[in-house]
Amino acid sequence: MKGLLLALGAPLAAGLPAPIDNSFPTLGLANITKIGVSDIKGRSLSGPQLGVDFPDPSIIFGDGSWKAYATSSNGKHIPVATSGDAFSWNLESVDALPDPGSWVDPNDRGIWAPDVQKNDAGTYIMYYTAHKNGGSHCIGAATSGSALGPFTPQGQPLICNDAGGGVIDAAGYDDGVDRWITWKVDGNSLGGATTCQGGSPSGGYTPTPIMIQRMARDALTLLDGPSQILDNEGASNNGVVEAPALYKIGDGNYILFYSAHCYSSDDYDIEYAFSSTINGPYTNRGILLRSVDNKGIWGPGGLDIDPNGKNVVFHGRLNANDGGGAREMYSATLTINGRDVSY
Repeated sequence: MKGLLLALGAPLAAGLPAPIDNSFPTLGLANITKIGVSDIKGRSLSGPQLGVDFPDPSIIFGDGSWKAYATSSNGKHIPVATSGDAFSWNLESVDALPDPGSWVDPNDRGIWAPDVQKNDAGTYIMYYTAHKNGGSHCIGAATSGSALGPFTPQGQPLICNDAGGGVIDAAGYDDGVDRWITWKVDGNSLGGATTCQGGSPSGGYTPTPIMIQRMARDALTLLDGPSQILDNEGASNNGVVEAPALYKIGDGNYILFYSAHCYSSDDYDIEYAFSSTINGPYTNRGILLRSVDNKGIWGPGGLDIDPNGKNVVFHGRLNANDGGGAREMYSATLTINGRDVSY
């Protein structure tokens, strides 16, 4: 599928995010590439009909090559794939987080949506989501001198919010002066009208705000207090926004990428919104990629962008109406107004 360009300037249908302001850039994806079994597990294996899960991928360039990390799968708490060009990948045999931490529920060791940053001291910091023993999902932090790990977890979670339904999908960002962390308050886990919950839909839609907070340069110490920068729009996105990722573009505006709808639905998509300040609010929402774009990708989501704003990774399923199917990783080149984002 190399060479495809997804233009995003057309008005959006009713029930979807409002048309974007023409004063903002138009975004697109080029060179969309599925990372199949033969690539991600080694050239000796055939596929991709065998399928491989690599959900919620994140990307970083570290220790001489690209690294991608995923939600627990492939027999690992945090599997890692490596690449020399951010398009051809190999699945490594290591578990980047062999021990999620003493605070994690021993009966629920599944780890979600890792994100890795490199702090000013050269230490790699991993943010991840785990179920706290006796509580809800929290965001943890772990450190390593190597991008491949093993990462050593901190003794306590970094962020929790039991009353809000837990917190998930942490992602870091360095604007050159301050470091920041974004995350989702997992309100849909409390129920409400959304279908993306454990019970039966009823009542109204619960908040699922995307939050942001400033951090020290060590990428481990929280500063100030959190701010809400985006929330779901109720029925139009099934009461869910999640998986935030930030980037600052050349005109000084910030782009917040996120996913909306339920992750197991074909309606799950990759969206974006703009703000003139990093801590929002983010408005002028648009859709970057969705199942109906006829790219052969169903339920695309969980996009992460490299710090240079050029390469992105995200997951998608191979078949329609297959909410429990493998979420395979895709790579793409981000474009703004038809041009590659410059470093």
